[in-house]
This record gives sequence, structure tokens and C-alpha cells, in this order.
Amino acid sequence: MSTVESIIEAVDHLKPVSEVAGKVMALLDDPDCGMSDLSDIIRHEPALTANVLKLANSSYFGLPGKINDAKQAVVYLGMTQVVDLVLLVSCSENFNGSHDGYGLNSGELWKSAVSAAILANDLADIKGVKQTSLLFTGALLRDIGKVVLNQHVRSAIEPIMSRVKTQAMTFKEAERQVLGFDHCQVGAMVAKNWHFPTPLQCIIRYSHTPLEAAGCYLEASIVYMADALCRKMEIGLGVDDPSYPEDDRVARSVGLQLSQIQGVIDDFDTKMDRVNALFSIE
Repeated sequence: MSTVESIIEAVDHLKPVSEVAGKVMALLDDPDCGMSDLSDIIRHEPALTANVLKLANSSYFGLPGKINDAKQAVVYLGMTQVVDLVLLVSCSENFNGSHDGYGLNSGELWKSAVSAAILANDLADIKGVKQTSLLFTGALLRDIGKVVLNQHVRSAIEPIMSRVKTQAMTFKEAERQVLGFDHCQVGAMVAKNWHFPTPLQCIIRYSHTPLEAAGCYLEASIVYMADALCRKMEIGLGVDDPSYPEDDRVARSVGLQLSQIQGVIDDFDTKMDRVNALFSIE
């Protein structure tokens, strides 16, 4: 079996997100659905209900009284926050463990995913983007292709790094030359396999190259910036990260000022309680 065939087979066999996550994603595209529809989905999934209630009752949110059921949690936390939680819980298993092909120890890829999701959400708020869950999920899953490619990268790390060092190309470009696919292409394939919305597939595909994106330029640019901020703050750094230069054109074209971006960075430490709360979900 060729490397390309092996990668395609791995995409097909990657454990999909739960059925409930698919239902929740569908809710986001239906303007007629509301809080009661979301709570009905959650309350029929005991494990998910437990996780939602655990977060709702955490000290981070400081909600009044004890939250006892899914509907009450949705009312207090809001649909967007609960949707984000559902997707985090559904995707977490695929990110667990180490990804040594990329030089990432256990938990580092997951920490990077969650951190980028929170940063993208903050940047989207500044821009007034309405579908913040789309940005949150796009940033969360931007590196899902690394889960599939990890073992292939581990086996081919020498020719990949040789191209990065001698031909001044990004790690992603070297992946594509050596393996036939890069992790962004594979991530988009995974999103398509999981029947995620086309805009989400687009965001993942162009998370490193938003200037090439058609149809999701703003969203891909915000995820790109969240990814760059993770590197700036040295969150989940892998062997590929030094090869990605920051493109100031992205921030300028999106219309974010340096002061706004710095504000997101400055505020991130105060968000770590939320990150820790999310990491505590089993």
C-alpha cells in the first residue's frame, strides 16, 4: 500500500465525533432551533450531561445555586458556550496522547487546540463575527490532520526536515512533497468525512494559508491568527512551528489593530481558569 493510500485509509478509520456532536452542528445551521432543542439532545446523552453539569457548576462560572439539569445549564451558560463544550468533549479523545512525529508530548496537541479555540473566539468577538462556534471549532480542529499523519511524519521526518532546512519551505509544504498530503489537506478530508459544514472544512484546509481561501477568508484568517498567537505564547510548540513565518498581511486585511491583538494576548492568562476547567472534563 502506498503512503497516499495509507493516509486515505487512516482518514476513513479515524474515530468520528459522536453522533450528538453531529446533531449539535446541524442545530447551528437551523435558525428555527433554540435552547430547548439543544437541551433535549444533551439530556439523552448521560455522559455528556454529566460533563455539561460539571462545567456549569465549576467555580470559574460562579453561577447562582446548583445547576441540576441540561436545560438549566443551557439557559445560564448560553447556547454558544454549551455547543463549544459539546464539541470539545466529542473531539478530545482524538487529541489525547503524544504525537511524537511532530515533537509533541502527551497533551500538548490538545492544549494547543483548546488554547487556539479560545483565542479565535476572542478575536471573533472583536470583529463582531456572529458564528463564533464555527471559529471556535475551526481553531480546535485546525491540526486534526496531525493525528492522522503522525506516524507517517515520524517515519519520514528526515526528508521532511531536510526540505525545510535546505529549500526554505514550510513544514506543511515539505509534508506535501514527501507524503503526498499536508496536515491541513488531511484535516479537511477528516472534516468532510465527519459531514461537517463546508465552511468548517474550508477553515481547516486554509488555516495556515488564509490568503488562498475562497469562501472562508475571514474565518480562516482569524484561525490563522489564533494559531500564530499560540506560537507566540509557546503553547504546544512542535518541530514544525519554527517553519511558519507570520504574515502581517493577514492581520491588516482582517482589520485588527496591533493593540487589539495585544489585548487578546494580555487577557489570555485570565482565561486559563477556563482552559483548566475544560481540561478537567473526562
